[in-house]
Amino acid sequence: MTVRVVAPASTANLGPGFDAAAAALELWNEVVVEEGTSGVEIEGEGVDELPRDATHLTLRAFALFAPVDGYRFSFVNRIPLERGLGSSAAAIAMGLVAGAAVTGRVALPGELLTLGVPIEGHADNLAAALYGGVCIAMKRNGTIHASRIAGDMPVAAILAVPAARTSTVASRNGLPHKVTHADAAHNAASAAMLGAAIAGGNATLLRDAFDDRLHEQYRIADAPLLQALRTHAPDGTVGVTLSGSGPSVVVWAENDRVADVALELKDSLPDDTMVLPLRVAQEGARTA
Repeated sequence: MTVRVVAPASTANLGPGFDAAAAALELWNEVVVEEGTSGVEIEGEGVDELPRDATHLTLRAFALFAPVDGYRFSFVNRIPLERGLGSSAAAIAMGLVAGAAVTGRVALPGELLTLGVPIEGHADNLAAALYGGVCIAMKRNGTIHASRIAGDMPVAAILAVPAARTSTVASRNGLPHKVTHADAAHNAASAAMLGAAIAGGNATLLRDAFDDRLHEQYRIADAPLLQALRTHAPDGTVGVTLSGSGPSVVVWAENDRVADVALELKDSLPDDTMVLPLRVAQEGARTA
């Protein structure tokens, strides 16, 4: 048996949707799983650093369905590591879908999400990687709840991806344990407006919703692009958000200004910073 699975990148938080909101992006990792001699082959991102044993995230997720012994995993990785683009979530999503496929199990994204969250740690990126589109996820009373609220954003995503990396764990440890009531209330309003703007396809409302007070202000020291692009945002920019824990930044542009905004970013940013206009992925991880 041979199974090929693909999974998309994702950008989480979308400003005020901290640990809850994420959008899948048209940048795909893939794995081919074949019965036979055990092993792991990696091409592309992480070729010299990702594990080639059972500790690999894809194999850990696959093992929830079937033993990894007796299968060869061949990866093509396109999602940069530790840049806030959901590479870990994509790896887990591929393992879940591949594991279900080789065992003939029909598993819906919600079931896979519940299985995968203990490996991933947070549901936002993984929900987007499994459902596609734009998702909201939360955990309540020990149960994961997630919903795909839209197939697209009312604005276009242009990723600015620096060469530097950020550790999600280190970035999260830099967040305060307490915030003011004013900041919490402001974020609740911004997050509600964010969801309404996305679900309603309202770019004007979204412009006002991109205002976070829970995490971005504490991460900005390790994400210099965020401050730089907010200070000097190209014309046609609707909002600028940190992608996950960074250091990548999303410049959200008016749909008819994407080419102009992307060109200005390429001209103004350092040569080692990639500028990637990426559409929202309509589908999540799947066999292909």
